[in-house]
Amino acid sequence: MNLAKKKSLLIALAIISTFSIMGCGNSNSSSSTTTQTQTSSQKTPSKAEIAYKAFLDLPMGATYDQAKQALGVDGKLSHENEIAGHKTQSYNFQIDNSTINLMFQDGQLTSKAMASLSFLKTNNDSVTLDKFNKVQTGMSYDQVKQIFGSDGYLASETSIMGSTSKLYHWINKNGSNAVITFNNNGVVDSKSQFGLK
Repeated sequence: MNLAKKKSLLIALAIISTFSIMGCGNSNSSSSTTTQTQTSSQKTPSKAEIAYKAFLDLPMGATYDQAKQALGVDGKLSHENEIAGHKTQSYNFQIDNSTINLMFQDGQLTSKAMASLSFLKTNNDSVTLDKFNKVQTGMSYDQVKQIFGSDGYLASETSIMGSTSKLYHWINKNGSNAVITFNNNGVVDSKSQFGLK
């Protein structure tokens, strides 16, 4: 099998794995309850919000032990295989009401995904079908951000053999959302939406 075919196969497996774990997330879970102290009006971040920050900061190429230390919990092995001499392992890390899936190839992080981003819902409904329709393949992240009026939430990132893919969600308070994928060149290569009006 030549290098290009191996690369395509590995990227396809990573994307399938990412969407599988995202589909396993509990979309009906309620957002995490935050507590407020009597002396302060600022909310205390939930465990899931803290985990999301650690998820964002986790670099590609990290080891399982580095990921475990950053996330503060043990991962549960969910998948393992070997293709073309490359060992791949996927682990699920359960934190509060969210699951983080990390895939390691030959001991290094190549893909990360966080399911159930319900705790990140915004307080407005700025993501509309009209805005979604304005997003076109080839646009940069900044162009998409300008259309939606805010940053998206990184839901998954894959980096295999020099190719990178990032998937972002723009979420309304009612859970409707736009999902935009950016390719290795940092431009839109796919988009989907759920429940936008």
